[in-house]
Amino acid sequence: MSSIPVKPRRIWLRSFYGFGPEEDGYIGWTEEGPRDRMLGLVEDGDLFMIYGASTAETNKSHRNRVLGFLQVEAKAIRDKDKSSKAGMQRKRDNGWQDKWTFAIPVKRAWRADESILLSRIAPDTYRPEAGQAIAVWNPPLSLEEMNRALKIRVTEVNVFGESPISSDGLMKGALAQAFQPSRAFPGSFGERTSNYEDGPTILYLARFEGDGFALRGHSKPQFDKSVLLKIGVSNNLGRRISELNAGFPPAAVGKWSIALKSEPYGNRKEAEVAEQLFKDEANRTMESLGGEFFQGDLTEAQGIFAGIPGVSRFGR
Repeated sequence: MSSIPVKPRRIWLRSFYGFGPEEDGYIGWTEEGPRDRMLGLVEDGDLFMIYGASTAETNKSHRNRVLGFLQVEAKAIRDKDKSSKAGMQRKRDNGWQDKWTFAIPVKRAWRADESILLSRIAPDTYRPEAGQAIAVWNPPLSLEEMNRALKIRVTEVNVFGESPISSDGLMKGALAQAFQPSRAFPGSFGERTSNYEDGPTILYLARFEGDGFALRGHSKPQFDKSVLLKIGVSNNLGRRISELNAGFPPAAVGKWSIALKSEPYGNRKEAEVAEQLFKDEANRTMESLGGEFFQGDLTEAQGIFAGIPGVSRFGR
């Protein structure tokens, strides 16, 4: 099992009508395409910060307020695979039986213990006029927003389909406490499209072959030659690049490609240490987009990558 960094890799934004992981142990999308796109972006251990949707279905006291956090596993399921009978009945009673059926499973969950407006935590990522788009595309929080989110006081709650929380395992306090080394996220090896086992793992640098600014909803500045990059680890690069591109239509212009890869590290933990070294160095000279994503000069990124211990068999 790999160790988990002090902070989660990424926190994604998502609106719900309410917060009930005890009965619904999944995050769902009504269409398969958006769900599969998200699968190409999230990794095991990523968080979703859930806020109350600004709709009549949401309790007035919960609208546009942070409700809690969900830790997910990057795996495709259906809603019925991880929903209680009460949860499925509630969907039928409200006429939602055809909604949110394409899902990914939730592994752990925390309910917010304080009522905080979403705008206080994510003033840059959240825009009221983009509420519907956020529900589909689930943007990641910026690093500054993540730091604010990790300070929210929460209580860990049970997740349907997972082992109940024991009294000595209950986490109550600032969300950041869940990511201290003494309480690592549980690893998640098992069947997805293949079997994941710890062992030789490769550090990779992926480049988005297309307009990375447009992907972020920005116009490309004139004469700007920077590119959208992703650092990551995998034991199967062919599978990983397919996952990253799974959410794009076949005719899409932009695709992810592997720019550089390392010699295999002995295990995932060693590769993740190298990954963090890249992040720390890249954060000084490149624009961090949160998590594993950066915008910057490709040549400079390649130089940082080449300088990471263990990348080359004959390197330092």
